Amino acid sequence: MTDAQVERAHREYMESQALSAQPIEIVHMLYQVAIDSLNAAISCLGTGDAFGRSNAVTKAEAAVQELAISLDRSVDAPFTRTLADLYAYVLDCMVKGHAQKSKRAFEDARSVLTTLAQAWAQVRDEIVKNPVAASTTDEPQSSAPAQTDNPYSSYSPGSPTPGSRDWTC
Repeated sequence: MTDAQVERAHREYMESQALSAQPIEIVHMLYQVAIDSLNAAISCLGTGDAFGRSNAVTKAEAAVQELAISLDRSVDAPFTRTLADLYAYVLDCMVKGHAQKSKRAFEDARSVLTTLAQAWAQVRDEIVKNPVAASTTDEPQSSAPAQTDNPYSSYSPGSPTPGSRDWTC
């Protein structure tokens, strides 16, 4: 098998994994793609491979942008705004790392993503251990709007925090 065939088989395998994965697994995959790509960018920075660094940064940016796009902003929960701010910070660090050839900026972005990925892995593991508690598909569906409290209300005590945070790298 040639290198091109191996790469194509790997790409097809990864596509199959992504298409058959649960949403919680897809988020975990996106974090891993971003972290792995930042590791590659740092490596390329060390070897002086500008083209490889550019490809790695582009791939990391696409993964983080996908994470940002997937946020449910209709809930207006503080954690959603915080994650959006963190993703913006990570993207800024990637741009800075690439433009200024800054290993520190890449490491800052990777550090934030690693922390978020670890937290997400804990959530994923908890859901896998107890899927019934995480699922609402067992409840009867009604065409009328639910009369229950907002399920996200525990995440938004008090009034929302105005503005966004200043995340500088």
